[in-house]
Amino acid sequence: MSLKDKEKWDTKYLEKSQLLRPRQASKNLQDNIVHCKGTKALDLACGSGRNSIFLAECGFEVDAFDIAEAAIKALEADARTRNLLSKINATQVDLDTHNIKENYYDIIVMANFLDRKVLASAMNALKKYGVLFVETYMLSDENEKQSDTNNLLKSQELREMLDDSWEVLYYDEFENEDYEIYKMKKQALLAKKIN
Repeated sequence: MSLKDKEKWDTKYLEKSQLLRPRQASKNLQDNIVHCKGTKALDLACGSGRNSIFLAECGFEVDAFDIAEAAIKALEADARTRNLLSKINATQVDLDTHNIKENYYDIIVMANFLDRKVLASAMNALKKYGVLFVETYMLSDENEKQSDTNNLLKSQELREMLDDSWEVLYYDEFENEDYEIYKMKKQALLAKKIN
């Protein structure tokens, strides 16, 4: 990410403030949280924090990173109203330059965002038996919005990026949530680091 990315997201949130409203956490994350043990969570490109809030409600101490100041402020406000501010460390971070602690987290979440270098770094940040949850957009002729193909997964890409040091606990390709403006295909993966 860069200053250009920061400006893009700050402008997007300014023009579409509905994106900052509190929403339900990812259904796939909610359905699979039973596989997640431990206390330390990281939510990358957290946006307004729907998944951070959910993780904190489940008892995790959450580091929530996003480049947009507006998103961090929205997350902090939501956390404050729910008495979760002490469980969430919301930080404005450029993920291109920020060093994520290695072998530190029990669960890492990356939703509606794709940066393959950041994802590789996140995989190293998990403890043994930690869980990686990724849910983001993929290439499909059914997508209603044109997107940079570098920011879209290919079919089965999340599965294929894992070697034998991972156990896939959940995988799906599906149509995105109803609240989203455009219909887009998504991929979701929950995998445990076993080595």
